[in-house]
Amino acid sequence: MILASLKSAIQKTFANKRLILIFYLTNLILGLIVILPLRAIIDEFVGYRLMGAKLADRLDMDFLFELLLHKDSFLDVMRGLILFVPAVYWLFLLFLSGGALAIFAHNEKYSSPIFWGNCGRFFGRFIRLAIWSLPLLAVFFALPLLAKALQRLFFGSDPYQYITYWGRWLQLGLGFVSFLLFGMVLDYARIHTVLTDERNMRTSLWRGFRFAFENFKRTFGFAALLFVIGGSILAIYNPVANLLAAPAVVIVALLFFTQQFYMILRMGLRLTLYAGQIHLYKTGTSN
Repeated sequence: MILASLKSAIQKTFANKRLILIFYLTNLILGLIVILPLRAIIDEFVGYRLMGAKLADRLDMDFLFELLLHKDSFLDVMRGLILFVPAVYWLFLLFLSGGALAIFAHNEKYSSPIFWGNCGRFFGRFIRLAIWSLPLLAVFFALPLLAKALQRLFFGSDPYQYITYWGRWLQLGLGFVSFLLFGMVLDYARIHTVLTDERNMRTSLWRGFRFAFENFKRTFGFAALLFVIGGSILAIYNPVANLLAAPAVVIVALLFFTQQFYMILRMGLRLTLYAGQIHLYKTGTSN
């Protein structure tokens, strides 16, 4: 079932390549919002410190510390971007997900009226769904704290070093699981909303939660599979990007195109997740 859903998802994603382009351009535009003000600050600083050549190599901590010490505006800009950009990025993805889910759910080909119309149609409902899901978010992300509390209960406040070591790995693992579980429930709640045109978001959240855990092997297995694929792509990309570190025009151009290709793969993987989850939901609810 998981592999069948993955195959169906890949086919639907490739049949709607414009969706990948839209998601990619959204990431690119938001990335430019971050890069352009930082570039202006760094350009001014580099002109003062004559350290421009170091920017073409790997991260130079001396350069970073000097930038933090001598450019107060850098911290001001970073604080603003850290608060503003993630929120805007999340809202944009939430907005675009309505159109993408509608196209996959109803086996449509991409068209502007269908996609953008459903983006606007479901955006308000998805915002309300996210608000209703906040208590669930708190429960899921309390799981690592629960592991720490159990460690303290069974082994005391000063456990052996190997207990502390494996306890930290357990907390990290539970953190990843919590992240996957919350995203999984929220995705299936949105899918239920799109397929049934549900307007009560508490009902959608409950239906998403119920489906995710009644079909846990398939739903979690598929989410974990996509997570592993994404991690593998990142593991390949990082060493390649590190190799492309030299102050030469050709190398910088190769690095840029490598980064953009990686972003396209990420957006394709996100859409594959949507399409595969819809396949799972339709199959699971039709039985």
